[in-house]
Amino acid sequence: MTRALSLTHLAAALLLGGLGASLGSPAFAQSDADRLRVLEQRLDASLQLIEKLNQRIAELERAVTSAKAKGEAGTPPDAEQARAIDTLRKDVEQISDGLSRNVSHTGVPLHGFADANAGWSSAGDPRRLRGFGVGSLDLYLTPQFGSRVKSLMEIVFEYGPEGTGEFEAERAQVGYTFSDALTLWAGRFHTPIGLWNTLYHHGANLQTSIYRPRFIEFEDRNGLLPTHSVGLWASGKTTTDWGKVNYDVYVSNGPTVRKRLLDFNGFTDDNSGKLVGLNLGIQPVGVLRGLSVGVHAFGATVDTRTASDTVLSRNRMRMSGGYFGYDAKGFEAIGEYYRFANRVLASGAHHSSTAWFTQVGYSFGGLLPFARYERVSLDSNDTLFSTQQVGRSYTRSSIGARYELDSKSALKIELGDSTEVAATLIDENGASAPVPRARYRRTAVEYSIAF
Repeated sequence: MTRALSLTHLAAALLLGGLGASLGSPAFAQSDADRLRVLEQRLDASLQLIEKLNQRIAELERAVTSAKAKGEAGTPPDAEQARAIDTLRKDVEQISDGLSRNVSHTGVPLHGFADANAGWSSAGDPRRLRGFGVGSLDLYLTPQFGSRVKSLMEIVFEYGPEGTGEFEAERAQVGYTFSDALTLWAGRFHTPIGLWNTLYHHGANLQTSIYRPRFIEFEDRNGLLPTHSVGLWASGKTTTDWGKVNYDVYVSNGPTVRKRLLDFNGFTDDNSGKLVGLNLGIQPVGVLRGLSVGVHAFGATVDTRTASDTVLSRNRMRMSGGYFGYDAKGFEAIGEYYRFANRVLASGAHHSSTAWFTQVGYSFGGLLPFARYERVSLDSNDTLFSTQQVGRSYTRSSIGARYELDSKSALKIELGDSTEVAATLIDENGASAPVPRARYRRTAVEYSIAF
């Protein structure tokens, strides 16, 4: 009987530790819906185990009662057994109380990310790194209300290029899950293009490298693509014999080029040309497990505007392309391709441009060295790009390494070599602005944490 109590006591202790770990450690590689579903399953399993432990306590108490009855006839009760039952009861009550507190707070789980960095670059680098810097403090909340209503909030505090502090709600979306095949979101979200923009949000600790590929940088950091959207987004997945198929369909405010930056129009749309897009991917099983491949496309009518808000040109933007990702057997790889077929609506002139990158790495325990190459070839006459500050063709090669100090902190180093072609851009007043060819190198280190 004492051995049975010890094993049961051990199970209770393991339950307490496992439950704390499952509630305290965010599974960053999974989607938000998957994390919540796994959490619900673990909570259900924990409740079932607690019920079994309570039943076992009741059985043992009945045995003690029977022993006491026999003791009255000359057989003494087992005092050690009674103390063990009382200890087990207290442990189960403690687990139940902890579980109740955690369940009551699963509506507002809070995660966070922070980083600090230092960088040096040669002349010609538009960011001109010269020393130490504070990265971002990223607060990431996933409130859930019941099994179907959920939300995702991401608030980022960071310093701008001018050294001033600023904060912004980078994501604010609410959703309703009808089934695995359909979750409908509304609000501000990361545009589901490729893999990078949905896998890696503003928390620096998530991505292997320090920097994102330049053309899919966030809009306020001179990115060329609408990486954020405000509107409606439907997503879902289904499992087949040959793999998991997932999709995203979205409609949002169309972007505008304003003050030489791409503005995704977070407050309202300034024309009727909504951004409409599709992302379709598959994750095979079997020997190809760990691989993700897909196609993506979007279109919108985009105005380019001067500093006085006068429309310079109205453009029809069309993008189509594909992507892949691989994460298995120590290898990590990701690549994305974008082809633009844009048209100036007033003149009917067509412009074609391309952008792509690929990054590969291999893990040696906690050390993950990587290399990335990116290439952007833009039509110099396409005003959709030439009105932006960095709207010219470039190539960039990067190498680096990420070292996991522990499960929630990492040290990274990255070296990059960039070449930007000479081009004639258009300034905020609509005037031509010749820009000479530039080549620069960059070295950066970063310490990032997740909590």
